[in-house]
Amino acid sequence: MKHQFRVIILGERETRLLSRILIILNRRNLKTNHINVSNNENETIGNVQYVLDLECKEEQLIKVKKLIEKLIGIIHVYYFRIEEKNSRKNSWKKIDLPLATS
Repeated sequence: MKHQFRVIILGERETRLLSRILIILNRRNLKTNHINVSNNENETIGNVQYVLDLECKEEQLIKVKKLIEKLIGIIHVYYFRIEEKNSRKNSWKKIDLPLATS
């Protein structure tokens, strides 16, 4: 069963790093819903943060995570599952209850 995951990749400021990550995802036929890239200019080294929203199975994601971690210039890879909007945890319904006045 496919789930949505958010992958956060910390890497060095290298021009071709994002393209190498996307090539890995494309070879595994993973659906990418969102990509965001941000620079951290406060540090002297200058790290880059990539945020990717993927739709895949967790087994596929673990294999891809290992491949991405082996790339030169990658510092660390985090991932977590994005909960669906219609799941039971987030299924709050507004109910109007009449006040009991006597």
